[in-house]
Amino acid sequence: DMHSILEWIRQEGIIFKGGSGAGVNLSRLRGLGEAMSGGGTASGPLSFMKAADAGAGAIKSGGKTRRAAKMIVWDIDHPDIQEFIWCKVREEEKARVLIAAGYSDGIDGEAYATVAFQNANNSVRVPDEFMRRATGGTSVETWATHWRTNPEHVADVFRASDLLRQIAEATHACGDPGMQFDDTMNIWHTV
Repeated sequence: DMHSILEWIRQEGIIFKGGSGAGVNLSRLRGLGEAMSGGGTASGPLSFMKAADAGAGAIKSGGKTRRAAKMIVWDIDHPDIQEFIWCKVREEEKARVLIAAGYSDGIDGEAYATVAFQNANNSVRVPDEFMRRATGGTSVETWATHWRTNPEHVADVFRASDLLRQIAEATHACGDPGMQFDDTMNIWHTV
C-alpha cells in the first residue's frame, strides 16, 4: 500500500545517509493500469522507482560524494517486466542526446543528473523454469506475466526466448538489468 511504499523510501534514505546500501524487490506492486481498491488504476512500480532514485541521488552515501548503493529487483512474471528491462536504456538515450547538445557527460554531470534510474543496479529475478523455456532450443516456449491483484489472471504472454533476448540487449546497451537466478540462489543458500 501507499504507506509501505513511502516507508520504504524513507527507510532507504536513512540507510543511505548512514553510508550503507539497500535493495528491494518491487514485484508485489501492482502493474501499470491495474485496478485499485479505492477506484482508479495503479501508476506501476516504475513511478515509485523514479521517486526513490531521485531520493538516492540527493542523499550521498554517508554524506560523502559517493552515490548510494542501491539494488532494484523485479520478478520475470511481473506485468510491467518489459518496461523494467528497458527503463535504463531509455534514460541512457536521453543522456546521450543531452551530451550531444553540450551538457557535461560525467557520471555526476548535468546530462546524467537530469535522467532517471541512475542510482540503482537493476536485476530481473528468474526461476529455473523460465530459463528452461528460454533456452530449450525452441522459440515457441512461452512465459506468462500475471496481475498482482489476481495472480491467476494472465496479463500477457511472451516467447521466453524473446524476454531473455531483451534482457541481453538492454544489458549490452547500458549494463542493466542483471539477472538473479531465484531457484539456484535458494538451493545454494547456507541458512
